[in-house]
Amino acid sequence: MDERRKNQRFAVEVPVRLTFAGNSFPGHLKDVCRDAVLVETHRALPIDSQVSVAMALPGTGPLEVYGRIIRIAPGEGDAQRMAILFTNVTPAAETRIDFFIAQHE
Repeated sequence: MDERRKNQRFAVEVPVRLTFAGNSFPGHLKDVCRDAVLVETHRALPIDSQVSVAMALPGTGPLEVYGRIIRIAPGEGDAQRMAILFTNVTPAAETRIDFFIAQHE
């Protein structure tokens, strides 16, 4: 299988808060790269949904990014894993993500 990702992924286990259509619910961040995250949650959302992801990567402090769900796969038990491609990241959030990645490269 060909690797389609542009950026290397880094595994992480961090609680997140997803917001979709005004509703907020918990999830767990499974990995992060410069342009996307993989989140596991018990709430299924459709492909192309616009979501916000609030998280605190270790050593960086809180941040929020906005993205679009581009892939859904089964997670553990009845959970779903959603790949979320960033569509709007503030410079401060981008700096925090880059700092986290630099610590793990």
